[in-house]
Amino acid sequence: MKNIIAKIKQVHPLSDEALDALVSEMEVKYYPKNTCIVHSGTTDRMVYFIEEGITRSVFHHDGKDTTTWFSKEGDVTFGMDSLYYNRPSIESIETLEDCKMYVISIDKLNELYETYIDIANWGRILHQDVNKELSHIFVDRLQLPPKERYENFMLRYPGLINRVKLKYVAVFLGISIYTLSRIRSQK
Repeated sequence: MKNIIAKIKQVHPLSDEALDALVSEMEVKYYPKNTCIVHSGTTDRMVYFIEEGITRSVFHHDGKDTTTWFSKEGDVTFGMDSLYYNRPSIESIETLEDCKMYVISIDKLNELYETYIDIANWGRILHQDVNKELSHIFVDRLQLPPKERYENFMLRYPGLINRVKLKYVAVFLGISIYTLSRIRSQK
């Protein structure tokens, strides 16, 4: 659980008591590559802490899949509408590698938020950071040329380009696979 604990401490330090309480409520799960852990159109009230592996959040529309987010070791992933609003998720989350995750229900996590202020602050800061990142990605797609979007991707997600399909990266960046290949060949 070293990747998860390191990331938790990087976001916001927790007391030993709070960290022990959080960890004690998690259940380890293993998901093979290409497993859909959150299905669009269903409500999933679980929070997934990634110890090993990578996932992508994907929006399915008119027969096309749009990658909206990548999560890797130390990250937390979940169906946002399910988690926040108890409604069916509009996105699916699928594993891109074999994954080892620690899972906790949102109800149990909410109880921990109420009991431990440092866990509540960790959750708040984590969500602020993700919201900021989403905002930056959105602005990048609107304002930056493809080459700069790719360069920012490489800074945000070091090493990820070698672990996921290029077509997922291209869609995430809002460019064609041909444009991505051209940019990569210029490096």
